[in-house]
Amino acid sequence: MTQALPTAMQDHGVPFDVFIQALTLQLDKAQASMALKARVGKMPMTFAVKDVSLDLRAFVQMVNDDVWLRPAGPGDANASTVKLALTTVTKPMIDENAVNFQAEDPKFSIRNALGESVSEEEQRGLERIGVHTIQQLQELRSAAGADVVARLARMPVNRLQQAMLAASAPRVTRVVAAAPGPTPAPAQVHFQAPAQRPGASAPMVRVRGQLVPVSQGEGSQFVLQPLAEQMGAEAEIEFDDGQRATFDLREGSLGRWHGEEEQRTNR
Repeated sequence: MTQALPTAMQDHGVPFDVFIQALTLQLDKAQASMALKARVGKMPMTFAVKDVSLDLRAFVQMVNDDVWLRPAGPGDANASTVKLALTTVTKPMIDENAVNFQAEDPKFSIRNALGESVSEEEQRGLERIGVHTIQQLQELRSAAGADVVARLARMPVNRLQQAMLAASAPRVTRVVAAAPGPTPAPAQVHFQAPAQRPGASAPMVRVRGQLVPVSQGEGSQFVLQPLAEQMGAEAEIEFDDGQRATFDLREGSLGRWHGEEEQRTNR
């Protein structure tokens, strides 16, 4: 039986979150079985588990950023006692307190925002404080100072600032090709400008020195209507506060702030 286990589990046991998930999964099965018994048997009264308490003797250790538990065997000394008390929660309680999970477009993943200059360890540091997406980086940039966040995430301030800067740059979210026909429709380039301030006028976009029509979408979303020969070219966007960035007119393009390359060189 032991030989069939992965080496990591033989050496360290199981990650604490996996242990909790396995335990609650079995409790879910027990709950479903009791509900089925009551409905099929049509019993006017039955029994349920209100709370579960466990005292687990185990060895606790850190493996990278994860807490692992290895149950103590007969005669094992110096094991810790882990006390667990599980109670019940309802769906409204989960909806009120759980994270709102949304699919992150892989073209704009947090890894793309952080860049190769930030290590996996530093990325895990951000995840430890709840930052998993570019959207969360954007919210963090406006809600807290970089020095405070850097201390919490245990990463250099300059790398965090670089990540926040990249997260706020404009990015192309969708490209709709021109439709030929008797009344041809122009191509559309949908882009998001997270740095756009509420109430500010639409940014100006130029391609090869020529202004490109910009229409406002929802929130920080905008739509460009470039000429066919401008597709794929580099566009320069200027916000009303003077900030400038560039991005390519192609789907999935991540923007770069004006002077960002020079800033990276001087760091």
